[in-house]
Amino acid sequence: MKTIMVAWTTAALLAGSPEPEAASVTELSVVPSGDRTEVVIAVDGAEDYRDFTMEGPARLVLDVRGAAYGLPDGEFYEVGRGGVRAVQASQYEDDVVRVVLELDHLVGYTVMMDRSYIRVSMENPSGTFEPWSSRAAMGTPGAAPRTETTASLQPVLPAVQPDARRPGSGNAGGRSAFRASEDSERITVSFSGTPIREVLFTFSEFTDRSIVPGSDVGGEVNADIRDQPWDLALQAILDSHGLAAQEAGSGIIRVDRMDNLRDREDFESLLTRSFRIGYSSASEFREPIESLLSERGRISVNQATNSLVVTDIPRVLESVEELLQSLDLRTPQITISAKIIFVNRTDLEEFGVVYDLKDSRGNQLNTIHPGGIDADGDGRISPDEIVERGTDVVSLGGNSIAALGNANQRVLNPSLEFLTSLILGRHTLLAFVEALQSVNLSDIQAAPQVSVLDNHQARILVGERTPIRVVDVGTGAGGQLGPPQATVQIEETGIMLEVTPHLTAGDLILMSLRAERSGIELTAEADVGFIFNTQEAETRVLVQDGETIVIGGLTVTERDEVRAGIPLLMNLPLVGRFFRLTREQKNQRDLMILVTPHIDRN
Repeated sequence: MKTIMVAWTTAALLAGSPEPEAASVTELSVVPSGDRTEVVIAVDGAEDYRDFTMEGPARLVLDVRGAAYGLPDGEFYEVGRGGVRAVQASQYEDDVVRVVLELDHLVGYTVMMDRSYIRVSMENPSGTFEPWSSRAAMGTPGAAPRTETTASLQPVLPAVQPDARRPGSGNAGGRSAFRASEDSERITVSFSGTPIREVLFTFSEFTDRSIVPGSDVGGEVNADIRDQPWDLALQAILDSHGLAAQEAGSGIIRVDRMDNLRDREDFESLLTRSFRIGYSSASEFREPIESLLSERGRISVNQATNSLVVTDIPRVLESVEELLQSLDLRTPQITISAKIIFVNRTDLEEFGVVYDLKDSRGNQLNTIHPGGIDADGDGRISPDEIVERGTDVVSLGGNSIAALGNANQRVLNPSLEFLTSLILGRHTLLAFVEALQSVNLSDIQAAPQVSVLDNHQARILVGERTPIRVVDVGTGAGGQLGPPQATVQIEETGIMLEVTPHLTAGDLILMSLRAERSGIELTAEADVGFIFNTQEAETRVLVQDGETIVIGGLTVTERDEVRAGIPLLMNLPLVGRFFRLTREQKNQRDLMILVTPHIDRN
C-alpha cells in the first residue's frame, strides 16, 4: 500500500471564527492525462481536504471540508475506466462532502487543491480511456440508483463484542484495552506536528469507532506508519505519549493518561464472579490469579464446586477470565513403559591334586583321610586299629615319615574326584584328583508401566520395605554418654520407576526419570545392618512418541584366578599343575534399562 499523506488544516477545525459560506461540489470528472488518470472534483471555495485509502474493496476517500453537496442526491456513478470502477459522493457531515473512488486496486496518487477544484492524479494501469463526468452520467440511461447510506462509506470492521474484548493491564493501567491482530484493518498514514486529538479523530474516522480523549490529553504527533494494523499503530502512538486506552462495555474507547486511568479505577465498583475450573484443581490457579488483582481485589477457592470466586473491578475480572482460558486446558496424558533387564553370569573352573603320605608303623597326618596303624606290632593292621580323621599320630620310637600336599587347598563340591593309592612297604601314598566346572546364569527382567498427566510426577514401586535398626549413642547430662537409643529406618528395595514427562512441540516428550532395581544381598552380623545390591539410572531425555530409548546400559566383568600348591613343584613346566590347585572364576553382570513413552490420544 502506498503512503497516504494526511494533510490537516487544524486552524480551520479549531478556530472560533464564524464559518464562511459553504462551497458547493458541482461536478466529478475522470479524464486521461498521458499515462495517468485524473479525478477532478469541481468545488468553489473549499477550505481543506483529507484523504486516505481502504482495502476490501480498494477505495480512495476524499473528504472536502467546508463544502456542500451540489449534485442531485441519490446518484451512483458507474465509471469503469482509468482504473476507477465507481464514484460515490454524499453530504457526510454538515460541512463535509465525502467522495469515494472505488478502484480496481490501490495505486500511487497525489492530490492538488485550488479554490475551484481538487485534482487527484493517480497511476493508470488500464491504458487509454474515454473521459467521464458526472454531468454526462446523470443523463445516461440505465444508471443504477444509489441505495447506500453515508454509513456505507465507512470502513467495515468486525464488531467487537464486550465479552470478546481484550482487557487492559493489571495495575499499570498503561496498556491498550485492545490487542493488535493481523486480521485488523491495516493503515498507512503520516503525521507531522499533528495535534493528538486530531490523530485520534483520524483513527475514529478510519475504524468507525468512538474514541473519547481525556481532558489532559494533549501534544503533537510526528509519526510515519506504513501498512500496520490500526490498533497496533494507535497503541504505539499512545505509548510514545504516556497514554493508554481502555474500552468500555459499550465499545467506546477511552484515551487518557495512565495515572488518570489508575486513579479512576480506585472509585470503580467491585464485582464478584465465579470461575469454574474444568481440568484441574482450583487451588492450583490461585497463585497466578493473585498477581492480577488490584489492591482492593480478593480471591477465594470453593472446593465443593472446584471454582475460584474473584472480587475486583471489571477490568481485572476480564483479565482473570482471559488467563483462565489459556491455563484451564485439558492436559495430555502420557503412558510410560520401562523395561529393566539384569543378567548375571558366573563361570567357575577348579582343578586340584591332594597328596597324603602315611606310615603304618609311625607318623600319620590324618587330616584328609582316616589312617590305620599296627598298634600291637603283629605286622598286620586289624579293623579296630583305625585312627580317625583329625587324629594325628606322632611316633617317637624310630625313623618314620608322613607328608601332606595341598591339604587345605581343595575343590569345594567337586564334580569329579579321583583317588589313587600306592603302597611302598609300610608307607601308603594317597592322591586325590578333584575337578569342577560350573556355569550360573541369572536373568531378571522387570517391565513397570505407569500413566501420568503432562508435567506431573509418577512413581511406581514393586518390591519390599525393609526395616533397619539404627542405634545411636545418646548424650546425657554433663556431656557424658547416655544409654543407646534404637530407631527403625525403612529402606525400599525392588523395582522402582519415577518419571516426570513434559510434552513439547512436534509430539516430543521431555522426560526426567529415575529407574532402579535393588535388593538385599547379604545380612551382616550384629547391628551393622544390611548390604544392598542396587542398579539404577537417572537421566533427562527427549524422546519421540512411541520411540524406545536405552537410558542405561552397564556391563561389569570380574575375573578371579587362584593358584596354590607345593612350592617349587607347582611351578614346574607341564607337570606343575599336578602339584597345585587352580581356581578360575569369571563373573559378568549386564544391566539395560529401556523406556518407551506413548501419548494418550483419547
